[in-house]
Amino acid sequence: MHRTLATAVAITFLFASTARAEEKAEPLPGFGMGIGIGLGNAYTGGTPATPPISILATFNLSDSFRLEPNFGFWVVTEGATASSLLDAVAGSKGGYGVQAGLGAFYLTRPLKQMALYGGGRIGMIFSGASATVDGVDVDASQSSIYVAPTLGFEWWIVRAFSIGGELQVPLRWYLDPTIKTGGTSTTVSTSKFGTGFESLIFMRFYL
Repeated sequence: MHRTLATAVAITFLFASTARAEEKAEPLPGFGMGIGIGLGNAYTGGTPATPPISILATFNLSDSFRLEPNFGFWVVTEGATASSLLDAVAGSKGGYGVQAGLGAFYLTRPLKQMALYGGGRIGMIFSGASATVDGVDVDASQSSIYVAPTLGFEWWIVRAFSIGGELQVPLRWYLDPTIKTGGTSTTVSTSKFGTGFESLIFMRFYL
C-alpha cells in the first residue's frame, strides 16, 4: 500500500513539472475541515504517528501555503497494547493513543481541480497501556515527539469538497515512560528513536 501511494505521488509530481492548466484556477477556499483515514504503517517501535481516524483543520493562507492542525485518537482493545510499553506483559487490558500535531505545506496547482503539496507535520503522541501482572494492576504511559516529511495530492470534486492522499516518513523520539504499580510510580529510562513509512487518505470539506 505504501509503495503504491508513493508511486502515485511521485508520478503526479512528475506530471506537474510539465503540465499546464488550460484555465486559470480559482483561488483556494480559505478554510476547511477534513477526516483522515490511516492506511496502516511500516514502523519501528511504539504507536504509529498516523491514527486510524484523525480530524484536520485546513487553513489555506494563500494559493501556495497551507497550515493544518490535526488531532487523532485511537483505542486499543484488550489483549493488545497502545504502545510498546507493556509488549512483554501477558494479560494486557489494552490502551489508548492521543495525537496532536501541525502541518505546514507548499502547494502547487498543475490543474484547476488538483493541488500537489509537500512539507511536513510535527506533533506529539500521548499513549498508555494497562495490564494485570500476578494480580497487581500495572499502568504505563509515555509521550513522544515526531517530525514527518510529507508529500500529498488533493483533487476537488466540487469547490467545497476534495479527496486525496498523503505519504509520510515520520521520525519519532520517545520520552521516558512512567510505570505505575499499585501506589508506586516509577520513571524508566528507555528513551528510543523510531522511523518508518505511513500513509493516509482524506476527505476535506471547505466553507
